[in-house]
Amino acid sequence: MNERIYDYWIATLQDGYIGNLIRITQEAGGAKSLYNMSKNHMISELGLSQKLSDHIAENRPGEDHLTVDYERMLGKGISYVNYTDDDFPPKLRNIASPPYGIFVKGSLPDPNATSVAIVGARDCSEYGRLMAEYFGNRLAREGVQVISGMAWGIDGIAQSAALAAGGRSFAVMGCGVDITYPAKNAVLYRRLCSEGNGVISEYAPQTPAIARQFPPRNRIISALSDVLIVVEARAKSGTLITVDMAIDQGRTVMVVPGRLTDNLSVGCLKLLYQGALPAIGIDSVLEQLGLQKCVDISTHKKQRQKKEANVAMPNGSAGLTPDLQTVADILSLEPLSIDDIARRSGLDQSTAMIMLTKLEMTDQAKEIFPGFFVRQYSIT
Repeated sequence: MNERIYDYWIATLQDGYIGNLIRITQEAGGAKSLYNMSKNHMISELGLSQKLSDHIAENRPGEDHLTVDYERMLGKGISYVNYTDDDFPPKLRNIASPPYGIFVKGSLPDPNATSVAIVGARDCSEYGRLMAEYFGNRLAREGVQVISGMAWGIDGIAQSAALAAGGRSFAVMGCGVDITYPAKNAVLYRRLCSEGNGVISEYAPQTPAIARQFPPRNRIISALSDVLIVVEARAKSGTLITVDMAIDQGRTVMVVPGRLTDNLSVGCLKLLYQGALPAIGIDSVLEQLGLQKCVDISTHKKQRQKKEANVAMPNGSAGLTPDLQTVADILSLEPLSIDDIARRSGLDQSTAMIMLTKLEMTDQAKEIFPGFFVRQYSIT
């Protein structure tokens, strides 16, 4: 235990700015040696800056306090995995700046299973939501682990879909693993902490969510994956940081295509132009994972193309009255106001509203914000 607390202490120093803790500790002669080193020696022998040596010295509690903190952490169901441990994820060992250690609530990804990271916009569109659900669900059904950051929007939607399909998912946080961030993903967080899933962070428990901590954690999301899928990204999206890290790590980057007129597709289209692979359906991803055999038979290709062209279908509309069918046919994933729906259908607003209410009751339409409606789709 005594030696372990020094490794634990080193890991707690990470705050989003600090450099390579593994290199610093090795040059100091080990975690305990760094713990006992004076600030002057850190500067003269290790070449650390005054700011960094101050940070290390100021965050160096007594051994008894460290032991109490470590045992308290274990009592909360949080484990600590050092980079020297056998169960440290192999995919993290050889990246440019591996974490000194990681804190885990739940489980770690199976190193022998394939993993796909799904990331994208927080303020996603209905199209983005549907695509995140589709890839999260279908990958989970194929036994692929889904990695993401539990952020609101694409990340959380994809992870929820994977869990709903009976798959495994793992969230890499930009805060402590004992903090639910964002709070509105509390249900997802609880599920990720159990049932063979996991919440992972290089930041110590009780570390609050601070903006500067999120870009460094993205390297862990990409490193744990074999393929990274981007679903919606603006021109200057933070998602593009994850893409850059994935490329540096030699990971395959795939992008869900969007429309030229959508701001949420600008980043995606740029990535496609630069050479990222299009994610046009589950089979295209499975091929990159080596899980799908490509049979050069004309009929097989046609069947596969048809399947991938229909990743989602509008919820069934059999038995609808003419007015209901007219309104249903107008709706798509693009939000329409009640005024537009009434005008296009030729119905007055009251009648159009009644039709929309009936379509909502049968899961064929959804009001995504007051007065604006979209068609409900189900993934295939």
